[in-house]
Formats: sequence, C-alpha cells, structure tokens
Amino acid sequence: MAVPKASGFVLTGSATEVARRLRTVRLAVSAVFFVTGATFATWASRVPAVQDRLDLSAGQLAVALVGLSSGAFLALPLMGGLVARYGSRTVLCVGMAAYLTALVGLALVPGLALLTVALALFACGNTAVDVAMNTQGVLIERAYARPVLGGFHAMFSLGGIVGAGVGGLVAWAGVGTGPHFAGAAVVLCAVAGAAVTALVPEPKRAARADRAARSGEEPGPLLALPGPGLWIPGLVGFCALMGEGVVNDWGAVYLHEEAGASAGAAGVGFAVFSAGMVIGRLAADRVRSRIGTAGFTAGCAAVAAVGGAVPVAVPTAFAGFVGYGLLGLGMAAVVPVVFSHAADLRPERPGPAIAAVSAVGYVGFLAGPPVIGFLTEATGLRTAMLVLPALMLVMAALAARLRRPVAGR
Repeated sequence: MAVPKASGFVLTGSATEVARRLRTVRLAVSAVFFVTGATFATWASRVPAVQDRLDLSAGQLAVALVGLSSGAFLALPLMGGLVARYGSRTVLCVGMAAYLTALVGLALVPGLALLTVALALFACGNTAVDVAMNTQGVLIERAYARPVLGGFHAMFSLGGIVGAGVGGLVAWAGVGTGPHFAGAAVVLCAVAGAAVTALVPEPKRAARADRAARSGEEPGPLLALPGPGLWIPGLVGFCALMGEGVVNDWGAVYLHEEAGASAGAAGVGFAVFSAGMVIGRLAADRVRSRIGTAGFTAGCAAVAAVGGAVPVAVPTAFAGFVGYGLLGLGMAAVVPVVFSHAADLRPERPGPAIAAVSAVGYVGFLAGPPVIGFLTEATGLRTAMLVLPALMLVMAALAARLRRPVAGR
C-alpha cells in the first residue's frame, strides 16, 4: 500500500505499516505544535520579570515588543518560499533551533536594544516553525483524507497552557529567567528533536529541481504573497486573528473597567477564553468533516458573534465569562481551517499558501488592539468592543465564498 501521491508523503508498505507510520508522524507533529506553544508561553509568562531585570518602563517594553511583531510579520512571506524550496522538515528543524536559542537569549540580553533584536529573532524562529509545522499538518490531513489540523492547533493551545503554568510556578518559587529559560529550552529541544526524526519525508530539493527542469516549470518566487483565490481565506483569517488580538489585549481591561470585575476575576475571563479555544479546536475536525469548510466557518463566526455581543449587551462579569467562552469556542478553529483551505487551493505549494494567508491574517492581529484603543478614546470602551461582533459577522459573510473554486487552479 502507498499513501496517495497528492498527499505529499513518500510512504509505502502494507496497510498496517503505513497506518502505523501515519500515527507516528501525527504524534510527532502534535509534539511540535505542543513545543511551539509551550516555548512562546514560557517567554510570555516571564515578561514582567524581564522588564524588572532590565528596568524598562512601559513605553520601553512596548518598543521592545515591536521587534516581536515586526520580526513575525516580515518573516512570513519569506518562510513560505523557503518551505517550497527546501521542504517543511528542513525549515522546521532550523527554525526550531533558532526559536529555542533565541528563548535563552531573551534571559541574557543586557538592555533594550538587544532585547528588541532578540525578540525579532525569536519571532522569526517562531514564524519558520509555524509555517513549516502547519505544512506538515496539511500533508497529514491529505493522507488521512479528513480534517485533522484542528487537533494539532489544540496541542499548541495545550502547550501554551502548560508553558504558562510552569512559568507561573517558577516565578512564584523565585527562579530567575536565566535558569528557567535555559532549562525549558533543553527539555523542549529534547522533545522537538525526538519529534522531527518522524516528520513527513518530502522529495529532496535536487529531485524537485530536476523534475521542474524536465517539465519546464519555474521554481516559484521566494516571497509568498497572496494571489488569486487566497485573499478570501486571508481575510477570514484577518477577522479571526483581529478578534483574538482584541480579546488578548483588551478583554481583561473591559471586564475590569466596564463590567466591574475585580482584577483577579478579569484575569479569569482570559482563562475562560483560552479554555473555549482548546475545546473548539479539539472538536473542530469532527464537526468540519460533517458539514464542510464553508458551513463550519460560518457556524463558528455565528457563535463568536454572539460571544462578542453578550458582554457589551450585559456588562457584568458573568456575562463576560459566557461571552469570552463563546468567543474562544467560535474563533478556535478558524485559522487552521483557512490554512487547510489555502493549502487545498495550492496543492503543489502548500507552504507558500499558508504563509500568504498568515501574512494577511497577522495584519489583523497587529491592528486589532490599537484600533480598539483609538475607538475607546473617541467613543468609550464599551462601544469600541462592538468591533468584535462586527468582525464576526463580516467573517460569516466571507465564509460563504470559501467554497468557490479558483479559476485556472
């Protein structure tokens, strides 16, 4: 038995052998998603400690964080081209090494300038891993001939929960960021190193180049930018990621200032949102396989729209918890769905397609928090948060167009 050629796998053998190999690869990619989420959460959980060690003001920390967002945004188009040329496994290995090395560097930098540079490198490594691991996930999804990408993203969320939990414990124990980040990097590197040996084997670069030369094909651009057909999934991702960015940065503030929740209860709101994300991603693959991409995405948008409207209509802590849970549940699987859809539109170059859609979506993630800030100054925070249900309604309208094929694909 052989896995279908279109899947991107190079696996042959008996049905039992191929099934066992697929399970192994699926477990390995799940581990990579988990490590990626845990690594980022390790940093995020100790930002206050890094700020205190370097004696940074809030404004200086904001400058440093520009390195994080800029590094990710600038790297996205490049990583898709690198995946197409060198294979997702190679890019993932190099990116993971850079990602974990940069994590250790974040605990060692002596000042603001080098922290900004280190965050940019950290973001580049994260972006390389993100594009490559999603490409691996798409190849596995094709081999199974059913949705599985949502489960991988659930592992990313679980990794984030574990990383943040461990970060909180070591901070409570008084452990410095140097030993914490170094220890985390060693453990996570061991897990990732074991996982990458089982990743999807792809055609070697020389073989791809030889095949392209014989067929007269161009190798494709190094920069992956949205082309025909990719703007719709990109804009769906834009709406979802903009909503996620708004909840990340303004959700707790809204509960505290508008809903009257205590500082501790406001923090619980984000935990409820995160729990909704995990549950939504765990359930996504099964539901999507039954109702299809367009219907599933529209349903997610409807759930999230209700979730965004509830806290505004009823500004209480309890209503906020309910709304944030629905927001997490609704937005959870939208990004993996649009990644999978984009890869289906470009079956021969899934990496660049995923990177192009990610680039559009990431603009929304960056734009959401400042948009809410400007609207809050002009109209008040409660009115500004109406952006959330509005975004979800736009996403529902766009979802209907995901079913349309690309002319000339």
